[in-house]
Amino acid sequence: MLRANRFEAGITRLQVVWLGLWVLGASFAWSTPSTADVDFYIAPQFGISALIADTDGSATNGATTVFFSGDDDDAAPLLGGAVGLEMPMNEIFPREWLGDTRLPSWPVRFELEATGLRDYDFTTDGSGTTAAVFTSEIDATTLFANSWFDIPMNTMWSPFQYMFGLGRQPRVRAWLDPMNFYLGGGVGYTRLDIKGTDNVFSGNDDIDDFAWNVGAGFSYELTDRVKLSTGYRYIGLAPDSGEQTLDVDGGGAIGDIDYDLQVHEFRVGIQIRIFSFRGAWR
Repeated sequence: MLRANRFEAGITRLQVVWLGLWVLGASFAWSTPSTADVDFYIAPQFGISALIADTDGSATNGATTVFFSGDDDDAAPLLGGAVGLEMPMNEIFPREWLGDTRLPSWPVRFELEATGLRDYDFTTDGSGTTAAVFTSEIDATTLFANSWFDIPMNTMWSPFQYMFGLGRQPRVRAWLDPMNFYLGGGVGYTRLDIKGTDNVFSGNDDIDDFAWNVGAGFSYELTDRVKLSTGYRYIGLAPDSGEQTLDVDGGGAIGDIDYDLQVHEFRVGIQIRIFSFRGAWR
């Protein structure tokens, strides 16, 4: 029954993802050029989130102590979205503040991002009894304030082009023109729903904590309003102590389990410009 419920939940998640893609595809119908400086956009995302969990802990039941130690991993789909502003780097500050400094016109993005649907399951073996296998389930939701720097691929290619005497290469430059390499990160908040049991004792806790993320990837301008992006993200879920702790009880046992969590994600997203306006320093 549990496997059937998980299968049905997986089908439901796929339906949500496909519905989102269908809505995003409809956005291509109203793509029009813009000459403004600042773009307000939405950016739905989906992908795969991989968790590597190193578990360590113990539980005591009378004179018997069970020690848990080991590592396991699991992968889960993710679904998220962001709203933000994109502007040229040289329009972020008034020109008078910069003096003779000339900043490039690379796009810079400031956004608020929420991501969920992550649901990880893994097990940890124990010593001291033949039945000690601790099963854990972690649901992770994050809210981040991010900033991203988009570097045009033509800008990155130019040093190699002239270093190796490759000439102007107009076809290569035309092919690279819609592409950007991006990198950045952000800080924010995570809500972790942690459940664990070995069928003797168990624990259940909701943990609110500071979180951070860094990432990099590539984007491609499909139209004047729509960009496709793909990239990697590392999520830090326990920046203060390096671990999250679950208190367990039941069956006369008391103890705690520490989780060292590493989250690696591969994401695909579509950035859709909703409207544009002139920068404040024009």
